[in-house]
Amino acid sequence: MKLFVAVASTLCVTINMSFWSSLLSLVGLIRLVIPLKNWKKYWTSVTILIGEACISCNSGWIDFLHHPSIEIMGMESIDKNNWYIATSNHQSWSDIFILQKVTNRKIPLLRFFMKDVLKWIPIVGVVGWALDMPFVKRYSQEQTKKDPSLRGKDLEQMKNAFKRLETNPGTVFSFAEGTRFTQEKHKEQNSPFKCLLRPKAGGIGVALSTMPFITTLLDFSISYATETTTLWDFLCGNMSKIRIKVREIDIPEHLLNKDYSTQPEYREDLKKWLYEIWETKDNFLKSN
Repeated sequence: MKLFVAVASTLCVTINMSFWSSLLSLVGLIRLVIPLKNWKKYWTSVTILIGEACISCNSGWIDFLHHPSIEIMGMESIDKNNWYIATSNHQSWSDIFILQKVTNRKIPLLRFFMKDVLKWIPIVGVVGWALDMPFVKRYSQEQTKKDPSLRGKDLEQMKNAFKRLETNPGTVFSFAEGTRFTQEKHKEQNSPFKCLLRPKAGGIGVALSTMPFITTLLDFSISYATETTTLWDFLCGNMSKIRIKVREIDIPEHLLNKDYSTQPEYREDLKKWLYEIWETKDNFLKSN
């Protein structure tokens, strides 16, 4: 039975994403035809509607095949017309499906930070491009030493990506841990948290520097009732009992209207604030 559910889930997500990504590709090309702000704003609104329809269809097959039990706390006062930056702990690829499901049409469409390499994957790349998701290409210290011209280029790319989001309200989403949680990574990092990796402030810092109208952070804490959280577990319907806590946090004044790329003190202050948020998140996860 689990195998049947996994195969059916794979077929549903493949067909659904193929259909909507084709439509998004067409609308995205129409948006490029005339470089006027109002034209772009209108067609961006259309891409958002398509994105929300795609998520609704994904939510439909998840409900039908997995029968999930999702307990969510803290979404009562969130405004769909507001701008947000959001973050979450990251355990599985299923996090994206679940976060989209519980937030769809309740907050502005999530725009995930995406690794630059993903833009070459046909469906993923089209969806990311059409929905103005920021693609991020990070350079290691070794790369910047060999080619100093790469220093700061990743931050500049992020700034350019965020500027494309100014026309319509949105939720810029960063998995601040930067990678999915595993015990091996936890040990390697010597993380001070029991259930989390160390958070990285870069993505959030550049977003706040580039989009000063964002003054609220949404912090999602996702707890699955299963020990294993692989994509296969999700497709089989094994991760259907979920608790999610959402915290709507006002960003402190001293962390607004700063430049993450040029102000070391600001980077330290932001990192300290993020660690405080992670302590609260860790306590919630430990209690589940």
